[in-house]
Amino acid sequence: MTEVGQKVWFTGVKDYALPGVIRGLKGKTIDVECEEDSSLHSVPAANVRNMGMTSIETVDDMIGLQDLHEGSLLYNLCLRYKAGKIYTYTGSILVACNPYQFFDIYGIEIVRKYEGQLIGNLPPHVFAVGAGAFGSMTKNQLDQCVVISGESGAGKTESTKLIMQYLAAVNPERSMISEQILEAAPVLESFGNAKTTRNHNSSRFGK
Repeated sequence: MTEVGQKVWFTGVKDYALPGVIRGLKGKTIDVECEEDSSLHSVPAANVRNMGMTSIETVDDMIGLQDLHEGSLLYNLCLRYKAGKIYTYTGSILVACNPYQFFDIYGIEIVRKYEGQLIGNLPPHVFAVGAGAFGSMTKNQLDQCVVISGESGAGKTESTKLIMQYLAAVNPERSMISEQILEAAPVLESFGNAKTTRNHNSSRFGK
């Protein structure tokens, strides 16, 4: 049942469903205000469907969304980003949205909080990925690989530094190797940076 003020998904404006709020009912058409830019659209009733509660409240892991499509994924990330939650899971994959500001969530107390924890036991965090890799390495005695991908300016280099920071902190045999790994990043960056349309300090070296 649709009513004025209800949150919905609607199609026909972009190539994915948009989040909106019903502002008026006109028989076979519905007036919907888009939550992305507050624009008003009159769309066929067939193009409107109710929004699930998980999309309204947001979720830590997007596999748990009732409405699972491109629009709902983007909307969940957007709402979490606005709430200062820059990390979100999609199963064992961590999605990080670059806040372009410093968040005080990477101290040693956070390292200890995630140490030894499985992905999903605690709120999404880049340290959870490091904990998963380190745990699998020590348990199975096999090499591990963390794939960090994204467009220019997405925060790949910072995420790499944070993973290395975590691994160095939990290393039971603190050694010069750990220190050298952490200290190598600035040197590598000084030889491998470039300017792009989105980033004046884009890393151009293998991680």
